[in-house]
Amino acid sequence: MTIKKEFQRIILPIIKASPFLAVLVVLTIIIANQAVGYLPEQYQSEGAIKINNLNAHQTSFDLFQGNRSNASIKNENFLTEIEVLQSRDLIEKTIEQLDWELTIHRIGDMSHQELYKDRPFLINYKILNPSFYDRELFIEYADDESFVLNSDLGQGTNNKIKFDSTLVTEHVELSISPNTDFLQARPNSLAVGDQFKFIINTPKEQTKQVKQNLFVRPVEKDIPIIRIYFEHEIALKAQEFVDQLMQTYMDESIFYKEKKSSETLAFLDDKLATAEDKLRKSESELAYFRTSNQLINTRQETEATLQELTQLDLQHIDFGMQKSELEKLYEYLKTGQSLLDFSPNFKALSNLIFQEPYLKVQNMEIERQDLLQKYMPQSAEIQNVDSKIEHIRVYIIESVQSALDNITMKQDRIQKSIDQFNQKIKSYPEKERALVVLNRAVTLNENMYTYLMEKRMELAISRSSDLYPHKIVNHANLPTSLSSPNRPLFVGLSVFLVLLFGIIITYIYDYFNAKIRSNDDVQEELDVPVIGTIWKNKNNALDSFDLVSSLLANVNKLPRTDDKGQLLVTTSMMSGEGKSFTCINLAKVLADTDKRVLIIDLDIRRPSIHTAFGVKNDHGLSALLRKEKAMNEIIINTDYYNLDVVPSGHLNGRSKALIFSARTNQFIEEMRHHYDVVIVDTPPIGIIPDAIPIMQNSTANLFVIRADYTKRHLISAMKHSIQSWNIPNLNLVMNSVKPSKQYIGYVGSREYAHSIFGGGSSIKNLLRKKNRK
Repeated sequence: MTIKKEFQRIILPIIKASPFLAVLVVLTIIIANQAVGYLPEQYQSEGAIKINNLNAHQTSFDLFQGNRSNASIKNENFLTEIEVLQSRDLIEKTIEQLDWELTIHRIGDMSHQELYKDRPFLINYKILNPSFYDRELFIEYADDESFVLNSDLGQGTNNKIKFDSTLVTEHVELSISPNTDFLQARPNSLAVGDQFKFIINTPKEQTKQVKQNLFVRPVEKDIPIIRIYFEHEIALKAQEFVDQLMQTYMDESIFYKEKKSSETLAFLDDKLATAEDKLRKSESELAYFRTSNQLINTRQETEATLQELTQLDLQHIDFGMQKSELEKLYEYLKTGQSLLDFSPNFKALSNLIFQEPYLKVQNMEIERQDLLQKYMPQSAEIQNVDSKIEHIRVYIIESVQSALDNITMKQDRIQKSIDQFNQKIKSYPEKERALVVLNRAVTLNENMYTYLMEKRMELAISRSSDLYPHKIVNHANLPTSLSSPNRPLFVGLSVFLVLLFGIIITYIYDYFNAKIRSNDDVQEELDVPVIGTIWKNKNNALDSFDLVSSLLANVNKLPRTDDKGQLLVTTSMMSGEGKSFTCINLAKVLADTDKRVLIIDLDIRRPSIHTAFGVKNDHGLSALLRKEKAMNEIIINTDYYNLDVVPSGHLNGRSKALIFSARTNQFIEEMRHHYDVVIVDTPPIGIIPDAIPIMQNSTANLFVIRADYTKRHLISAMKHSIQSWNIPNLNLVMNSVKPSKQYIGYVGSREYAHSIFGGGSSIKNLLRKKNRK
């Protein structure tokens, strides 16, 4: 495929449709600019908060970990905090801190505009019936002292509300007062007939609206900074919400930290009191024993045994505390209740393999609560979340059970060691054994008391510190430009889509309406040679010879397989492509070359040959086929030397089938013995296949295609027809091709000769006409 042909197929349709596309683009720009004015305006505010990615459930120390207190604290994936910031509970708490319960809109001709701080009047209300929430109420400014309420608030309601008076109904107590400061600054902001709408919103409904315009994204996956974006039609509201959301999140974190610290302090105080009592009692018993038995020192082996036994006792207590927490967690998990209502004391556990799944389930339950605002519990979305929660809960239960089994094994091992030491102590003399037992109790209680006191002091210091677990990096900005609608983007996208649509329509239109222009358009697809070109005869500037000169040259080169005359069959795919025109002009030129030529009009439905030569069509081939006339009786001499015609005549009804009879072929074959060239004009084979039998035996089948007329998409139909009927000796003839300027200039020099001899007639034909006269 040549570059020129590629250009014609791809670029040329666009160039031709460029005026249409240009008009389409201009109209789109005008309409899009108008339409964008009716879209709701939105301002976007942005803030950023740094997340303290230490585990939210741990403080700066580990409780009950003994000599493992210096172990590294596990980091929590801060990305889970994104779900917390988008959670319904946190949004509701944020909205409760803002004065957003009442929203007032000014009603315009095409849109509603919300009023926030800049209101010409103030509305005071007291809800008496919860059903009054989330209802749209419409008021209209009547005069300088009153509004008309266009809403039904119950029977007997007076819909007119005067300034500073109270309207009392079964649903609400309502009063409207002028905003004096605002009206003084803008005296024309309130006019008679102005209409307004106000809604008293519930936090639930506001949360639903806020979540649609709230976007929380991390800066980077490994950087614990989260950006918060919120869009609202009022810039100040967008800023206030982002700031308040970050502050509420931090306050909730601090509250949670203080709550956990208080719980742990209470736990430590209780254990300290018990340890203190045990320590005092054991010290008293040891002192009494020493005094009463007058013992001062013990052997070194006894002290070593006592030290090891004390360490084992501490480990046994540590595992007992962990086992107690795990058993409480296991029992709660078995109940199947929500994990949001229970927070395990992870600080008391050394094995935290199930901590991350536990937090993940909590986040998924928060997500489930949010989804329940949109979907029913039976919906696929809720069922999918429930399935995930159930699988993770099973994993957590198995992990807790495994941890319990592991701790039980460790406790049993330690208990065996303690029992061995106790057996060893029993082998000591009675006084030494009693002393070891007393020393053991004192040491154990003293160590436990010291350990708990250290942890309490650390926790108290951590609680009293003013360090926030999170930090606001960027406070929300007050947006000064609209985030949506983005006019350039909206207009540009509209133009792109319309232009794309226009181009698609252009190619579709071009496919169904594009015309064949040159030989290259068909020759490559059909793989059929072009035997000649017939020029477009604008203003009758060319005679028959000039029109078909290239066709004549190639027809004369056609090989002859016998002594009979040539049989040329002209046809086309559709009507109007110039097959009869080609037949007539070719016959004239062949006759001028001293060849005896016969034209047979086989197009019985739309005959045209007789009209071109001015002969009658009363009797013709049809009379021969009906055996009404002999062969020599249907041949008509024309005014052109060596050129005769056989008109089609008339075949009606069933007699049309005679075209396919053997008489037609016999007649044509007989005529080939009397004429040098027999040209048969047939119907278009794309409409009526009458010519197919005759085309099988012809010298050449001339398939006429008219440039700038034949539709390009018919090429595939042509190819199918040619292959289906297996037409031999097929040649293409391009009709009505625009000649080059050089060709027109060259043949134009013969215009004087044309004027003398009468256009398309040769001298022989003129002499013959004169002799006949």
